Amino acid sequence: MNKILIILTAIVVVIVIAFFVLGVMSKTGHAPGLKQGKLQACTSIENCVFSETIDGVDNNIQPFAFNGDKAVFFTQLKTSVESMGGKIVNIEESYIAATFTSGIFGFVDDLELRVSDDNLLHFRSASRVGKSDLGANKKRVEALKLLLQGAAK
Repeated sequence: MNKILIILTAIVVVIVIAFFVLGVMSKTGHAPGLKQGKLQACTSIENCVFSETIDGVDNNIQPFAFNGDKAVFFTQLKTSVESMGGKIVNIEESYIAATFTSGIFGFVDDLELRVSDDNLLHFRSASRVGKSDLGANKKRVEALKLLLQGAAK
């Protein structure tokens, strides 16, 4: 019985250390940015969502349509991202890159937003490390959409 307990404890310790190392690794890097004026496609659909159609790759989340002035919406967008705990790391005329850090292991995810001239907000939200995000990036984008809908009322 003691051997089994020791083996299980060792496995748990190895797993925790591996997650800690992945959390540290995720702190390096940055959002991929725009390519030819659009957000870049996801390299993995397990830990990333995006709303652009690029190189024949269909989007896997719908963009957010908004009404009104683009500059006013952009200001609301910046405020909304920060209110959700995002840290804005790059801001341009119609583009925002922000990071979100998980609580326990400190995993960093990149959220990129592009406001198009046809009043659409496009998203790219991706984990920097790991195979799966357990739906965290999709949930983040959906929460942002709900927040923006509420701000528009």
